[in-house]
Amino acid sequence: MSPITRSPRLRTVGAPLTAALAAGALVAGLGALAAAPAGATTFGPELVVNGTFESGVTGWRTNNATEQKLAWTTATAYAGKGAAVLTRAAKTTGSIVLNDQTNSVTSVPADGQYHATAAVRTSGAALKGQLRIREVLGGAVTTHATSFSATSAWQIVELDFTAKAGASLDLNVFSLTAPANATLTVDAVSLTHVDPRPTLTNGSLYSERGIPEDGVLFGAAVGGNTDPAAFEQQVHGTLGVRRTYWNGTTVAKAVETARGDLAVGRVPWLSFKLPYSWSEMAAGKGDAWTRDLVAQLDALEGPVWLAFHHEPEGDGDITQWVAMQRHLAPLVRGGSDNVAMTVVLTGWHQLYGAAQYSLENLWPGDGLIDLIGYDVYNQYGVVKNGVMSTKTTDMAKSYFQQFQAFSLKHGVAWGLGETGFTDRAAQDDPQWLARTYQQMETYGGVAMAYFNTSLNSAGSWVITTQQKTDLFAAVLNTTPKLR
Repeated sequence: MSPITRSPRLRTVGAPLTAALAAGALVAGLGALAAAPAGATTFGPELVVNGTFESGVTGWRTNNATEQKLAWTTATAYAGKGAAVLTRAAKTTGSIVLNDQTNSVTSVPADGQYHATAAVRTSGAALKGQLRIREVLGGAVTTHATSFSATSAWQIVELDFTAKAGASLDLNVFSLTAPANATLTVDAVSLTHVDPRPTLTNGSLYSERGIPEDGVLFGAAVGGNTDPAAFEQQVHGTLGVRRTYWNGTTVAKAVETARGDLAVGRVPWLSFKLPYSWSEMAAGKGDAWTRDLVAQLDALEGPVWLAFHHEPEGDGDITQWVAMQRHLAPLVRGGSDNVAMTVVLTGWHQLYGAAQYSLENLWPGDGLIDLIGYDVYNQYGVVKNGVMSTKTTDMAKSYFQQFQAFSLKHGVAWGLGETGFTDRAAQDDPQWLARTYQQMETYGGVAMAYFNTSLNSAGSWVITTQQKTDLFAAVLNTTPKLR
Protein backbone atom coordinates (compact mmCIF):
# COMPACT_ATOMS: atom_id res chain seq x y z
CA MET A 1 0.00 0.00 0.00
CA SER A 2 1.52 3.30 -1.05
CA PRO A 3 1.16 6.23 1.32
CA ILE A 4 -1.45 8.94 0.85
CA THR A 5 -0.26 11.97 -1.03
CA ARG A 6 -1.99 14.99 0.45
CA SER A 7 -1.93 18.00 -1.86
CA PRO A 8 -1.74 21.21 0.18
CA ARG A 9 -4.72 23.50 -0.34
CA LEU A 10 -3.57 26.97 -1.37
CA ARG A 11 -4.86 29.82 0.76
CA THR A 12 -4.87 32.57 -1.87
CA VAL A 13 -6.18 36.07 -1.30
CA GLY A 14 -6.81 38.09 -4.47
CA ALA A 15 -4.04 40.56 -5.25
CA PRO A 16 -6.24 43.67 -4.96
CA LEU A 17 -7.37 42.68 -1.47
CA THR A 18 -3.81 41.89 -0.48
CA ALA A 19 -2.75 45.30 -1.70
CA ALA A 20 -5.54 46.93 0.24
CA LEU A 21 -4.50 45.22 3.42
CA ALA A 22 -0.88 46.18 2.90
CA ALA A 23 -1.81 49.81 2.25
CA GLY A 24 -4.08 50.00 5.28
CA ALA A 25 -6.81 51.61 3.18
CA LEU A 26 -9.95 53.07 4.75
CA VAL A 27 -13.57 52.75 3.72
CA ALA A 28 -15.39 56.06 3.79
CA GLY A 29 -17.68 56.22 6.78
CA LEU A 30 -16.74 52.69 7.86
CA GLY A 31 -13.40 53.24 9.59
CA ALA A 32 -10.70 50.64 9.05
CA LEU A 33 -10.79 48.24 6.15
CA ALA A 34 -13.61 45.78 6.69
CA ALA A 35 -12.63 42.20 7.44
CA ALA A 36 -13.65 39.24 5.33
CA PRO A 37 -17.00 37.66 6.22
CA ALA A 38 -17.21 36.16 9.71
CA GLY A 39 -15.67 32.69 9.69
CA ALA A 40 -14.56 33.05 6.05
CA THR A 41 -10.82 32.76 5.87
CA THR A 42 -10.07 31.07 2.57
CA PHE A 43 -10.38 32.82 -0.78
CA GLY A 44 -10.45 31.11 -4.15
CA PRO A 45 -8.72 32.28 -7.35
CA GLU A 46 -9.40 35.70 -8.83
CA LEU A 47 -12.50 35.71 -11.05
CA VAL A 48 -12.22 39.22 -12.48
CA VAL A 49 -10.36 39.70 -15.78
CA ASN A 50 -7.92 42.64 -15.67
CA GLY A 51 -9.25 44.00 -12.39
CA THR A 52 -5.84 45.57 -11.73
CA PHE A 53 -5.91 47.55 -15.03
CA GLU A 54 -2.26 46.87 -15.59
CA SER A 55 -2.97 46.26 -19.26
CA GLY A 56 -5.33 49.13 -19.98
CA VAL A 57 -9.11 48.72 -19.80
CA THR A 58 -9.32 45.49 -21.77
CA GLY A 59 -12.32 43.46 -20.61
CA TRP A 60 -14.35 46.49 -19.48
CA ARG A 61 -16.99 48.76 -21.02
CA THR A 62 -19.47 51.51 -20.18
CA ASN A 63 -23.24 51.23 -20.58
CA ASN A 64 -23.50 54.20 -22.97
CA ALA A 65 -20.47 55.08 -25.09
CA THR A 66 -21.97 58.46 -26.06
CA GLU A 67 -22.67 59.78 -22.55
CA GLN A 68 -19.90 57.92 -20.71
CA LYS A 69 -16.22 57.68 -21.52
CA LEU A 70 -13.85 54.99 -20.30
CA ALA A 71 -10.12 55.62 -20.38
CA TRP A 72 -6.90 54.28 -18.88
CA THR A 73 -4.68 56.42 -16.69
CA THR A 74 -1.22 56.03 -15.26
CA ALA A 75 -1.38 59.38 -13.48
CA THR A 76 -3.00 57.82 -10.44
CA ALA A 77 -3.44 54.22 -9.35
CA TYR A 78 -4.38 52.51 -6.12
CA ALA A 79 -1.85 49.74 -6.79
CA GLY A 80 0.45 49.07 -9.71
CA LYS A 81 0.80 51.46 -12.62
CA GLY A 82 -2.71 51.95 -14.02
CA ALA A 83 -6.37 52.52 -13.26
CA ALA A 84 -9.66 52.99 -15.14
CA VAL A 85 -11.25 56.44 -15.38
CA LEU A 86 -14.96 56.97 -16.05
CA THR A 87 -16.07 60.43 -17.18
CA ARG A 88 -19.57 61.82 -17.58
CA ALA A 89 -19.34 63.13 -21.17
CA ALA A 90 -22.93 64.35 -21.44
CA LYS A 91 -23.82 67.90 -20.40
CA THR A 92 -26.42 66.61 -17.94
CA THR A 93 -26.24 64.75 -14.66
CA GLY A 94 -26.54 61.00 -15.12
CA SER A 95 -24.79 57.68 -14.86
CA ILE A 96 -21.24 56.49 -15.34
CA VAL A 97 -20.85 52.71 -15.22
CA LEU A 98 -17.82 50.43 -15.25
CA ASN A 99 -19.16 47.09 -16.46
CA ASP A 100 -17.33 43.81 -17.04
CA GLN A 101 -17.37 43.07 -20.77
CA THR A 102 -18.23 39.44 -20.06
CA ASN A 103 -19.86 38.51 -16.78
CA SER A 104 -17.06 37.71 -14.32
CA VAL A 105 -18.80 34.44 -13.46
CA THR A 106 -20.83 32.87 -16.25
CA SER A 107 -22.24 30.06 -14.10
CA VAL A 108 -21.91 29.69 -10.33
CA PRO A 109 -20.88 26.03 -9.82
CA ALA A 110 -22.73 25.59 -6.50
CA ASP A 111 -24.51 27.75 -3.96
CA GLY A 112 -21.74 29.73 -2.32
CA GLN A 113 -20.42 32.88 -0.73
CA TYR A 114 -18.50 35.52 -2.68
CA HIS A 115 -16.42 38.56 -1.78
CA ALA A 116 -16.07 41.61 -4.09
CA THR A 117 -13.84 44.66 -3.65
CA ALA A 118 -12.98 47.79 -5.58
CA ALA A 119 -10.84 50.88 -4.95
CA VAL A 120 -12.50 54.19 -5.91
CA ARG A 121 -11.74 57.91 -5.91
CA THR A 122 -12.85 61.08 -7.72
CA SER A 123 -11.03 64.25 -8.69
CA GLY A 124 -13.91 66.63 -7.92
CA ALA A 125 -16.73 66.92 -5.41
CA ALA A 126 -17.77 63.84 -3.47
CA LEU A 127 -19.48 61.35 -5.75
CA LYS A 128 -22.02 58.80 -4.53
CA GLY A 129 -21.98 55.37 -6.13
CA GLN A 130 -22.18 51.62 -5.67
CA LEU A 131 -20.24 48.41 -6.10
CA ARG A 132 -22.90 46.06 -7.46
CA ILE A 133 -23.27 42.44 -8.49
CA ARG A 134 -26.25 41.49 -10.64
CA GLU A 135 -27.01 37.83 -10.06
CA VAL A 136 -28.91 36.53 -13.10
CA LEU A 137 -30.58 33.14 -12.88
CA GLY A 138 -33.08 32.24 -15.56
CA GLY A 139 -35.38 35.24 -15.90
CA ALA A 140 -34.74 36.49 -12.37
CA VAL A 141 -32.24 39.17 -11.37
CA THR A 142 -31.05 39.59 -7.78
CA THR A 143 -29.03 42.70 -6.99
CA HIS A 144 -26.28 42.74 -4.36
CA ALA A 145 -24.78 46.18 -3.73
CA THR A 146 -22.90 48.34 -1.28
CA SER A 147 -22.77 52.14 -1.46
CA PHE A 148 -19.82 54.51 -1.28
CA SER A 149 -19.11 58.24 -1.39
CA ALA A 150 -15.93 58.74 -3.42
CA THR A 151 -13.56 61.58 -2.52
CA SER A 152 -10.06 62.52 -3.62
CA ALA A 153 -8.59 59.83 -1.36
CA TRP A 154 -8.56 56.18 -2.42
CA GLN A 155 -11.18 54.09 -0.61
CA ILE A 156 -11.79 50.34 -0.64
CA VAL A 157 -15.39 49.21 -1.03
CA GLU A 158 -16.30 45.62 -0.10
CA LEU A 159 -19.33 43.45 -0.75
CA ASP A 160 -20.14 39.99 0.63
CA PHE A 161 -23.02 38.00 -0.81
CA THR A 162 -24.32 34.50 -1.49
CA ALA A 163 -25.12 33.36 -5.04
CA LYS A 164 -27.18 30.45 -6.32
CA ALA A 165 -25.86 27.60 -8.45
CA GLY A 166 -26.20 28.26 -12.17
CA ALA A 167 -26.38 32.04 -11.87
CA SER A 168 -24.13 34.44 -13.78
CA LEU A 169 -22.53 37.33 -11.90
CA ASP A 170 -22.31 40.74 -13.58
CA LEU A 171 -19.96 43.16 -11.79
CA ASN A 172 -20.44 46.95 -11.96
CA VAL A 173 -18.89 50.00 -10.29
CA PHE A 174 -21.00 53.09 -10.97
CA SER A 175 -22.56 56.39 -10.03
CA LEU A 176 -26.08 57.31 -11.13
CA THR A 177 -25.76 60.98 -10.12
CA ALA A 178 -22.55 62.09 -11.80
CA PRO A 179 -22.65 65.72 -12.97
CA ALA A 180 -21.22 66.71 -16.33
CA ASN A 181 -17.43 66.15 -16.56
CA ALA A 182 -17.38 64.28 -13.23
CA THR A 183 -14.85 61.45 -13.02
CA LEU A 184 -14.76 58.17 -11.11
CA THR A 185 -11.39 56.42 -11.00
CA VAL A 186 -11.51 52.69 -10.26
CA ASP A 187 -8.73 50.20 -9.49
CA ALA A 188 -8.15 46.87 -7.70
CA VAL A 189 -11.45 45.28 -8.70
CA SER A 190 -11.71 41.75 -7.30
CA LEU A 191 -14.28 38.96 -7.07
CA THR A 192 -13.45 35.68 -5.32
CA HIS A 193 -15.34 32.69 -4.01
CA VAL A 194 -15.05 32.38 -0.24
CA ASP A 195 -14.79 29.01 1.43
CA PRO A 196 -16.59 29.47 4.78
CA ARG A 197 -14.55 26.76 6.44
CA PRO A 198 -11.77 27.99 8.70
CA THR A 199 -8.14 27.04 8.33
CA LEU A 200 -5.38 25.80 10.59
CA THR A 201 -2.21 27.83 11.03
CA ASN A 202 -0.64 25.86 8.14
CA GLY A 203 -3.42 27.05 5.80
CA SER A 204 -5.16 23.67 5.74
CA LEU A 205 -8.93 23.64 5.71
CA TYR A 206 -10.68 21.65 8.40
CA SER A 207 -14.28 20.54 8.74
CA GLU A 208 -16.76 21.98 11.23
CA ARG A 209 -16.06 18.88 13.30
CA GLY A 210 -12.35 19.68 13.32
CA ILE A 211 -10.96 17.09 10.89
CA PRO A 212 -8.01 18.63 8.98
CA GLU A 213 -7.62 18.14 5.24
CA ASP A 214 -3.83 18.48 5.51
CA GLY A 215 -1.43 18.25 8.39
CA VAL A 216 -1.43 16.44 11.73
CA LEU A 217 -2.60 18.07 14.95
CA PHE A 218 -0.11 17.33 17.73
CA GLY A 219 -0.86 17.41 21.44
CA ALA A 220 -1.16 15.35 24.59
CA ALA A 221 -3.03 14.10 27.58
CA VAL A 222 -1.51 15.78 30.63
CA GLY A 223 -1.63 14.24 34.11
CA GLY A 224 -5.09 13.43 35.44
CA ASN A 225 -6.89 15.96 33.21
CA THR A 226 -4.44 18.50 34.60
CA ASP A 227 -4.52 22.03 33.21
CA PRO A 228 -1.79 21.86 30.53
CA ALA A 229 -0.80 25.53 30.79
CA ALA A 230 2.32 24.83 32.87
CA PHE A 231 3.40 22.04 30.51
CA GLU A 232 2.79 24.32 27.51
CA GLN A 233 5.09 26.89 29.08
CA GLN A 234 7.80 24.26 29.35
CA VAL A 235 7.46 23.29 25.68
CA HIS A 236 6.92 26.88 24.51
CA GLY A 237 3.72 26.23 22.59
CA THR A 238 0.01 25.43 22.68
CA LEU A 239 -1.16 21.85 22.24
CA GLY A 240 -2.97 21.29 18.96
CA VAL A 241 -5.19 18.58 20.47
CA ARG A 242 -5.80 17.65 24.11
CA ARG A 243 -7.02 14.26 25.25
CA THR A 244 -9.06 14.08 28.50
CA TYR A 245 -10.98 11.30 30.29
CA TRP A 246 -14.43 11.44 31.94
CA ASN A 247 -17.37 9.40 33.19
CA GLY A 248 -21.14 9.70 33.23
CA THR A 249 -21.22 12.02 36.24
CA THR A 250 -18.58 14.52 35.09
CA VAL A 251 -20.30 16.04 32.06
CA ALA A 252 -20.33 19.60 33.41
CA LYS A 253 -16.61 19.52 34.16
CA ALA A 254 -15.84 17.98 30.78
CA VAL A 255 -17.79 20.65 28.92
CA GLU A 256 -16.09 23.40 30.89
CA THR A 257 -12.69 21.87 30.15
CA ALA A 258 -13.51 21.66 26.45
CA ARG A 259 -14.58 25.30 26.48
CA GLY A 260 -11.25 26.27 28.03
CA ASP A 261 -9.31 24.21 25.47
CA LEU A 262 -11.10 25.88 22.55
CA ALA A 263 -10.51 29.32 24.03
CA VAL A 264 -6.76 28.90 23.65
CA GLY A 265 -6.78 26.92 20.38
CA ARG A 266 -6.72 23.28 21.46
CA VAL A 267 -9.07 20.71 19.89
CA PRO A 268 -10.68 18.86 22.85
CA TRP A 269 -10.73 15.07 22.49
CA LEU A 270 -13.00 13.75 25.24
CA SER A 271 -13.30 10.08 26.24
CA PHE A 272 -16.29 9.07 28.36
CA LYS A 273 -16.97 5.92 30.30
CA LEU A 274 -20.73 5.51 30.25
CA PRO A 275 -23.48 5.80 32.89
CA TYR A 276 -24.98 2.44 31.82
CA SER A 277 -23.76 -0.83 30.36
CA TRP A 278 -23.03 -1.19 26.67
CA SER A 279 -26.19 -3.19 26.09
CA GLU A 280 -28.32 -0.68 28.01
CA MET A 281 -26.82 2.21 26.05
CA ALA A 282 -27.44 0.33 22.81
CA ALA A 283 -31.07 -0.16 23.85
CA GLY A 284 -31.57 3.56 24.43
CA LYS A 285 -31.38 3.83 28.22
CA GLY A 286 -28.66 6.45 27.97
CA ASP A 287 -30.20 8.52 25.18
CA ALA A 288 -31.21 11.42 27.42
CA TRP A 289 -27.72 11.55 28.94
CA THR A 290 -26.15 11.46 25.46
CA ARG A 291 -28.41 14.14 24.01
CA ASP A 292 -27.71 16.44 26.95
CA LEU A 293 -23.95 15.95 26.59
CA VAL A 294 -24.05 16.56 22.84
CA ALA A 295 -26.26 19.64 23.21
CA GLN A 296 -23.81 21.19 25.65
CA LEU A 297 -20.87 20.44 23.39
CA ASP A 298 -22.76 21.73 20.37
CA ALA A 299 -23.11 25.11 22.10
CA LEU A 300 -19.32 25.53 22.25
CA GLU A 301 -17.48 27.75 19.78
CA GLY A 302 -15.36 25.24 17.93
CA PRO A 303 -14.87 21.55 17.13
CA VAL A 304 -14.96 18.81 19.78
CA TRP A 305 -14.01 15.15 19.38
CA LEU A 306 -16.03 12.67 21.44
CA ALA A 307 -15.36 9.00 22.24
CA PHE A 308 -17.42 6.53 24.28
CA HIS A 309 -15.53 3.84 26.26
CA HIS A 310 -12.09 3.89 24.66
CA GLU A 311 -9.97 0.73 24.51
CA PRO A 312 -12.91 -1.66 24.96
CA GLU A 313 -10.93 -4.84 24.29
CA GLY A 314 -11.42 -7.26 27.19
CA ASP A 315 -14.02 -5.10 28.99
CA GLY A 316 -17.11 -7.07 27.98
CA ASP A 317 -19.12 -8.46 25.08
CA ILE A 318 -17.51 -6.58 22.21
CA THR A 319 -20.58 -7.02 20.00
CA GLN A 320 -22.53 -4.91 22.51
CA TRP A 321 -19.83 -2.23 22.36
CA VAL A 322 -20.26 -2.12 18.58
CA ALA A 323 -24.05 -1.96 18.99
CA MET A 324 -23.64 0.89 21.47
CA GLN A 325 -21.45 2.87 19.06
CA ARG A 326 -23.88 2.23 16.22
CA HIS A 327 -26.77 3.53 18.33
CA LEU A 328 -25.03 6.61 19.74
CA ALA A 329 -23.37 7.83 16.56
CA PRO A 330 -26.56 9.26 15.00
CA LEU A 331 -27.36 11.05 18.28
CA VAL A 332 -23.94 12.71 18.22
CA ARG A 333 -23.78 13.64 14.56
CA GLY A 334 -27.48 14.46 14.24
CA GLY A 335 -27.50 16.57 17.39
CA SER A 336 -24.52 18.76 16.53
CA ASP A 337 -22.58 20.26 13.69
CA ASN A 338 -19.28 20.65 15.54
CA VAL A 339 -18.92 17.35 17.46
CA ALA A 340 -16.98 14.55 15.78
CA MET A 341 -17.97 10.98 16.64
CA THR A 342 -14.79 9.03 17.33
CA VAL A 343 -13.92 5.53 18.46
CA VAL A 344 -10.62 4.79 20.21
CA LEU A 345 -9.04 1.32 20.07
CA THR A 346 -5.73 -0.13 21.23
CA GLY A 347 -4.54 -0.75 17.68
CA TRP A 348 -2.54 -3.82 18.68
CA HIS A 349 -5.60 -6.00 19.24
CA GLN A 350 -7.03 -5.03 15.87
CA LEU A 351 -3.96 -6.12 13.94
CA TYR A 352 -2.37 -8.80 16.12
CA GLY A 353 -4.98 -9.94 18.63
CA ALA A 354 -8.08 -12.14 18.59
CA ALA A 355 -10.27 -12.10 15.49
CA GLN A 356 -13.22 -10.70 17.46
CA TYR A 357 -11.27 -7.44 17.84
CA SER A 358 -10.38 -6.99 14.19
CA LEU A 359 -11.04 -3.62 12.64
CA GLU A 360 -13.81 -4.99 10.47
CA ASN A 361 -15.53 -6.66 13.43
CA LEU A 362 -15.36 -3.49 15.53
CA TRP A 363 -16.51 -1.16 12.75
CA PRO A 364 -19.96 0.35 13.54
CA GLY A 365 -20.64 1.21 9.91
CA ASP A 366 -19.66 3.65 7.16
CA GLY A 367 -20.93 7.19 7.58
CA LEU A 368 -21.27 6.92 11.38
CA ILE A 369 -17.72 7.64 12.58
CA ASP A 370 -15.64 10.73 11.82
CA LEU A 371 -12.33 9.57 13.31
CA ILE A 372 -10.71 6.37 14.60
CA GLY A 373 -8.11 6.82 17.31
CA TYR A 374 -5.52 4.18 18.15
CA ASP A 375 -3.53 3.97 21.39
CA VAL A 376 -0.17 2.64 20.21
CA TYR A 377 3.14 3.09 22.04
CA ASN A 378 6.82 2.52 21.36
CA GLN A 379 7.62 -0.59 23.42
CA TYR A 380 11.38 0.00 23.51
CA GLY A 381 12.49 0.25 27.14
CA VAL A 382 9.27 -1.14 28.60
CA VAL A 383 9.94 -3.67 31.36
CA LYS A 384 7.63 -6.68 31.59
CA ASN A 385 8.20 -9.56 33.98
CA GLY A 386 11.64 -8.16 34.72
CA VAL A 387 12.72 -8.11 31.08
CA MET A 388 13.24 -4.87 29.18
CA SER A 389 12.20 -4.71 25.52
CA THR A 390 15.03 -3.64 23.22
CA LYS A 391 12.99 -3.56 20.03
CA THR A 392 11.84 -0.17 18.75
CA THR A 393 8.25 -0.17 17.50
CA ASP A 394 8.24 0.59 13.77
CA MET A 395 4.97 2.53 13.67
CA ALA A 396 4.79 2.90 9.89
CA LYS A 397 5.38 -0.73 9.03
CA SER A 398 3.61 -2.32 11.99
CA TYR A 399 0.57 -0.01 12.19
CA PHE A 400 0.26 3.04 9.97
CA GLN A 401 0.09 1.27 6.62
CA GLN A 402 -2.78 -0.89 7.88
CA PHE A 403 -4.57 2.04 9.53
CA GLN A 404 -4.37 4.02 6.32
CA ALA A 405 -5.72 1.16 4.24
CA PHE A 406 -8.72 0.73 6.53
CA SER A 407 -9.42 4.48 6.54
CA LEU A 408 -9.32 4.69 2.76
CA LYS A 409 -11.68 1.74 2.46
CA HIS A 410 -14.25 3.16 4.87
CA GLY A 411 -13.84 6.89 4.34
CA VAL A 412 -12.85 7.75 7.90
CA ALA A 413 -10.02 9.82 9.37
CA TRP A 414 -7.52 8.25 11.75
CA GLY A 415 -5.09 9.38 14.41
CA LEU A 416 -3.16 8.35 17.51
CA GLY A 417 -5.31 8.88 20.59
CA GLU A 418 -2.38 7.95 22.79
CA THR A 419 1.28 7.30 22.18
CA GLY A 420 4.54 7.59 24.05
CA PHE A 421 8.14 6.49 24.38
CA THR A 422 10.13 5.63 27.47
CA ASP A 423 13.03 7.57 28.94
CA ARG A 424 15.35 4.82 27.69
CA ALA A 425 13.92 5.07 24.17
CA ALA A 426 14.44 8.84 24.20
CA GLN A 427 18.10 8.30 25.08
CA ASP A 428 18.78 5.55 22.54
CA ASP A 429 16.53 6.75 19.67
CA PRO A 430 15.82 10.44 20.22
CA GLN A 431 14.38 10.92 16.72
CA TRP A 432 11.54 8.46 17.30
CA LEU A 433 8.92 11.10 18.17
CA ALA A 434 9.69 13.37 15.21
CA ARG A 435 9.99 10.37 12.90
CA THR A 436 6.62 9.01 14.02
CA TYR A 437 4.96 12.37 13.44
CA GLN A 438 6.42 12.53 9.93
CA GLN A 439 5.22 9.00 9.25
CA MET A 440 1.71 9.99 10.33
CA GLU A 441 1.78 12.79 7.76
CA THR A 442 2.92 10.34 5.11
CA TYR A 443 0.16 7.86 5.86
CA GLY A 444 -2.66 10.36 6.19
CA GLY A 445 -3.17 10.60 9.95
CA VAL A 446 -4.81 13.75 11.30
CA ALA A 447 -3.91 13.81 15.00
CA MET A 448 -1.28 12.55 17.43
CA ALA A 449 -1.77 12.85 21.20
CA TYR A 450 1.14 12.01 23.53
CA PHE A 451 0.23 10.27 26.82
CA ASN A 452 2.05 12.60 29.20
CA THR A 453 0.89 10.96 32.40
CA SER A 454 1.91 8.16 34.71
CA LEU A 455 -1.69 6.98 35.17
CA ASN A 456 -2.25 3.36 34.09
CA SER A 457 1.17 3.37 32.48
CA ALA A 458 3.23 0.34 31.52
CA GLY A 459 6.25 2.51 30.68
CA SER A 460 7.88 5.80 31.57
CA TRP A 461 5.80 7.78 29.09
CA VAL A 462 5.48 10.88 31.26
CA ILE A 463 7.72 13.75 30.17
CA THR A 464 9.95 14.63 33.11
CA THR A 465 13.44 14.86 31.62
CA GLN A 466 14.76 17.92 29.82
CA GLN A 467 15.63 15.75 26.85
CA LYS A 468 12.06 14.56 26.35
CA THR A 469 10.73 18.05 26.97
CA ASP A 470 12.96 19.38 24.21
CA LEU A 471 12.06 16.55 21.84
CA PHE A 472 8.34 17.16 22.37
CA ALA A 473 8.77 20.93 21.93
CA ALA A 474 10.67 20.43 18.68
CA VAL A 475 7.69 18.61 17.17
CA LEU A 476 4.99 20.80 18.73
CA ASN A 477 6.38 24.05 17.42
CA THR A 478 6.37 22.91 13.79
CA THR A 479 2.80 21.59 13.78
CA PRO A 480 -0.52 23.26 12.87
CA LYS A 481 -3.03 24.65 15.35
CA LEU A 482 -6.50 26.13 15.32
CA ARG A 483 -6.41 29.83 14.49
